[in-house]
Amino acid sequence: MENNSVKSAILKSIVLLALGAVVVVGLYFMFVGSKKSPEEEQYNLTAVDEITTTNLEKNYPANPRMVVELYAKTMQVLYKEEYTEGQQDKMLYVLKGIMDDELLGQQVNFSKSMKNEIAERKEGDYSISNYLVQNTEPDVVTVSGKKMCNVQCLFSLRKGTSTVATYYQFILRQDDEKRWKILGWDVQTKQ
Repeated sequence: MENNSVKSAILKSIVLLALGAVVVVGLYFMFVGSKKSPEEEQYNLTAVDEITTTNLEKNYPANPRMVVELYAKTMQVLYKEEYTEGQQDKMLYVLKGIMDDELLGQQVNFSKSMKNEIAERKEGDYSISNYLVQNTEPDVVTVSGKKMCNVQCLFSLRKGTSTVATYYQFILRQDDEKRWKILGWDVQTKQ
C-alpha cells in the first residue's frame, strides 16, 4: 500500500509540475509575445499623411462632390499644417491630379504658382478653418459631348482673428476615363 501512495504522490507531483510549466509558458507568451515590434505598432495618419498617401490611380474620388472635398481638404492642410517641401510637392501632385487638362494648360507653372500662393497665405496668417461641400447631387449636363456639373463649397477663410465666408462654385468636367476633374471656379465673398 505504501508503494501505491508513493506512486500516487509522484504522479501528482509530475502532473502539478506539468501544469505549472504550462502556466509559466502561457504567461511568458502573454507578456512577451503580445509586444509588437516597432514596425508593427499602430501609426496614426496625420492630415498631411492623408493627402500625401493619396493614390489617385487606385482610389480616385467617386463623384464630383468628393473631388471638391479632396481639393478643399488639401488646401486646408496646405494653408494650416507644417510639412516638408517633399510633402508639399506630393500634395500639389494630388491637386494637379484632380484638375482638368484644360485648366492646367492655362497655367505657366502650376506648382510654382501654388507654392507662391501658399507661402503668401501662410505669411499673411491665413488658414481655412472650415469648409462645407454641398450635400446634394449636382445636376449633370452634357456640353460638347462631355458631362459637366457645378458643385458649391463654402470656405471659412480666417486671417488673424477675422473670418470671411467665401462661396466657391466649382465647375467640373468628366474626362475620357469618366473621372470628374476641376475645370475652374467662380468666387463670391459674403461677410
